[in-house]
Amino acid sequence: MRGMRRLLGALAGLMLAAPAAADPFCPEGDAAFPPFFHEPGRIGTSLEDARAIAPWPAPVSGVILPHHLEAAHLMAGGLQQASAGQGHDRVILLFPDHFGSLNTPFATTARPVETVMGPVPALPDAAAALMRTGGGLVEDSCLFSYDHGLRAVLPFVAALMPGVPVLPVAISINSRPDHWEALTAALEPLVTPGTLIVQSTDFSHYLPHHLARVHDQQVLNLLAARDMEQIAQLVQPDHLDSLGALMVNMMLQERVFGAAPVVVASENMQEYLGPPVAETTSYIIAHFTPPHAPAGPPLHPEARVYMLAGDTFFGRVLPPLLADDLVADRVIAAAREVTRGLPLVVNLEGVILPEVPGNLPELVLGMPRDLTLDWLARLGVAGGGLANNHANDMGAAGLAETRSALAAAGLPHAAQGERLDLPGVAIVALSDLDNRESPPRGQLSDALLDRLLVEDARLPVVAFVHWGLEYEPEPTPRERALAEAMRARGVSAIIGAHPHVASAGIEALAGGDVAMAYSLGNFIFDQTDAVASGAVVELWAFPQGTIFLRQLPLPNMFEVARRAQADIARAAR
Repeated sequence: MRGMRRLLGALAGLMLAAPAAADPFCPEGDAAFPPFFHEPGRIGTSLEDARAIAPWPAPVSGVILPHHLEAAHLMAGGLQQASAGQGHDRVILLFPDHFGSLNTPFATTARPVETVMGPVPALPDAAAALMRTGGGLVEDSCLFSYDHGLRAVLPFVAALMPGVPVLPVAISINSRPDHWEALTAALEPLVTPGTLIVQSTDFSHYLPHHLARVHDQQVLNLLAARDMEQIAQLVQPDHLDSLGALMVNMMLQERVFGAAPVVVASENMQEYLGPPVAETTSYIIAHFTPPHAPAGPPLHPEARVYMLAGDTFFGRVLPPLLADDLVADRVIAAAREVTRGLPLVVNLEGVILPEVPGNLPELVLGMPRDLTLDWLARLGVAGGGLANNHANDMGAAGLAETRSALAAAGLPHAAQGERLDLPGVAIVALSDLDNRESPPRGQLSDALLDRLLVEDARLPVVAFVHWGLEYEPEPTPRERALAEAMRARGVSAIIGAHPHVASAGIEALAGGDVAMAYSLGNFIFDQTDAVASGAVVELWAFPQGTIFLRQLPLPNMFEVARRAQADIARAAR
């Protein structure tokens, strides 16, 4: 880590109502550590504001919080969201040893702590067990008297989780992967079903905002992919101030709870300051929750959440099926259970026509205009991608007919190389495939890829790309090369379609430069479970110019419709 004087200097301006830094001390006997702050100040104000924040709609087993009071609103809001109504019975709090005072990789204490917002009970038996089973890696320490990694967070715990005991664990910035593994093993028996693991971590340090944002995006992409191997390569302090805390938290979440992170806030202190400063700190709030569980809203009122879906088609055998109101209600309900009614961007495959001729070849895809527009509205579609191998099935006239129908409905859309501008994110539609061109595969030229370049570097860019081989959920060398070309042009994420099957999940490329959901498969298409599958990507866009992705499984909507039709037929007998 860079010079400690630099860190101390930065902290002096951030700790607000904290007393001057003092030498670590332990009270006599087994007495509690005294309060660190003497006036509620920003802590109290942020807690009052946070009371109105709704609890998270799914179980939360962990949360990442900042420890700079510049981000007190995030500390209060994040913990309120994670703890309200959850019934947690203990907290394990992981934080960095900011002042390099440890003689071992880790430390804990059996003492309770007094805070300006009330007392925080200890877990003396758990502390003793941790020191006993930690392989000599965990010491008792007095740093808990003053390290803000702990002391800035505990007032929020005292206020929002009154009476819940805390096991604090300080993590040396010099600890190693084998140490993290040993600590994780020692903590596992201490994690109860009602434990909330609080990871007190600030992210990018000492960089101007434009560079901090790059590092933040890498972290967000690695969290999205849950790629422990690449996470372990993050750099302190360019990416975060406690790699050990992140690694231990991630391992505990995966092994004990099977939980995955959902990032609900990504901010930088520059956003609070006005005039640019040379050195900033970034903050992330993430909740660990069962994979694919429904999420709550972002903490920042200007953050946006979108859903992106794969191949969407309303023709061939689908019109009579989807025209039945009872079937339609069942399909819409199944889709909205996943999309939660959030603004949706789909890959619209085929040509929208006032009337679809009955003699179209099977692989020339036409969709009836009225039915298609009605369904797009009912599904909450906010944008359509027309860069795919069926948008040109009827040539330029067919594409113009599709554009006209969408424009009349007020629906934004983007054909090959065009851009959908949504608040907080730019989505560029690209296709490497075309049914009418020769060769049909290999359509993406350097000129088209250059459409990914935008003038405003603060705007995250997503490549919404049609590529790959049908029914193959993994990229070929061609798609890998295209992904690298897109990464070189600065995209934050790549979201693909065409194979009709969903790939396994989010993949982080090049140390987190890009998050890739290679194939979302089908959204609505006339293909059965035997050959097809689908997923959606939940995209969180934060005002500082970063994004976070979650891939969620999607039921086969064609099968949902067919089952609904069969149920209706049985009920009518």
